[in-house]
Amino acid sequence: MRVIKENNQEFHSFTLSLKQLERSSSQNGTVFVEKNDENFSGINGKDSALRRILNFTKRINSHNSLQDIISDFKNEVKSLTFFNEPEIFLINDKTSNCFPLNTNCKENISAFVRRNLSAGVIDWIAETGSYKIIPYGNYNSLSFGLNCLIIPIFNSGKFRGVLSTITSFTELDKNSHELQLLTTLLNIVFSKIQYELTKNELNNVYSELQAVQSKLENDYKLAALGELAYRSIEEISSPIQVILSYADLLKREYPEIDDEMTDLIKKKVYDIKSILERLVKFITTDDKAKKVVPCSVNEVIVEFRKLIDPALNAENCECVVDLEENIPSILSNKNYLNQIFINGFSLINPLTEPGGGVIIQSRYSKQRIVVKMLFTKSVDLNKINEQDVGLNILKSLMDKHEGEFLINSDEATGSTLVFSFPLIRKVRE
Repeated sequence: MRVIKENNQEFHSFTLSLKQLERSSSQNGTVFVEKNDENFSGINGKDSALRRILNFTKRINSHNSLQDIISDFKNEVKSLTFFNEPEIFLINDKTSNCFPLNTNCKENISAFVRRNLSAGVIDWIAETGSYKIIPYGNYNSLSFGLNCLIIPIFNSGKFRGVLSTITSFTELDKNSHELQLLTTLLNIVFSKIQYELTKNELNNVYSELQAVQSKLENDYKLAALGELAYRSIEEISSPIQVILSYADLLKREYPEIDDEMTDLIKKKVYDIKSILERLVKFITTDDKAKKVVPCSVNEVIVEFRKLIDPALNAENCECVVDLEENIPSILSNKNYLNQIFINGFSLINPLTEPGGGVIIQSRYSKQRIVVKMLFTKSVDLNKINEQDVGLNILKSLMDKHEGEFLINSDEATGSTLVFSFPLIRKVRE
């Protein structure tokens, strides 16, 4: 004989289920009255279904974790009904797929529900708005003879998911005690699940709102700095041109002056002009520059190196660039990539320790472009995580690229920033 269903419901003995009588004597004679026993399993008994449902409701409302809610629900269904392996599946509107709320859901049950969803059975059950019992096993499996009860779950008139549970029933009356009890437990637990999901969604939206607010604040500061820098460049350009003119005048009017001296003056002035031109190119953007196009990460790194070179040289900091040749382009724009590298560089800020160094590497591996910045300087990661707005902006920019960002720091080895960009992603502004 093969055991198909294990009955794990608790039952009282026959004698305890009988009404207990006790003798009562009076002047009119002796009579037997019903004994008032707390252990009697009636509506008010300690083990009645109603009282267990009330206790179950209190426990569910006390849980704050989805997994605790699901675990408690599964245990209660098994103890109060003849159903086994109850699982709640939610429907994803965007992908038209379903996923179990229980992270420990058995793979065969999950595959069974997904298979019926793909075949249109779940949609048919949702359209009927009523439960259905469908065969679960086949002739060649150990589960032959078992069925699966599918109950559609609706919230505010919208189809949200299903409850699947294994049973030996081939048919079930809608007014049966088993089905009504299961439906009651499901209604109790799903209202709590919906509350927790909504709360988590609100927390995520609030976190995103804080990140956007920080980004807007930082963008405002960057815009103000950009405007100040642009005006400063305009004011510097005129004196530079005057210096060049006077250098030519000195060379022409005073031939006895060493040509090497005037050439050195002109060379330094041209170096300053080159820095200002790169700065202007960086702070000025237009609508075309904001479009997502294939970008060479190596080209952006070379431009970024030129931008930070003067500051590194002033603090006697060494910068080594190690770029892999012929790596493919990624979908982005140079302005975004520049912001990523500048924000990452600012997190460590090696300029505060003269004589340090930084290595910038690019590699192509497993359909991803990986950029590493290795610094000799170490930082306190706790302070960066708690206070640095640039870190939130950096994470937001990497999320826009559907990429990953890692930061590590150690006093012995220094700090490491890792930027990982996928080659394939959604085209988003």
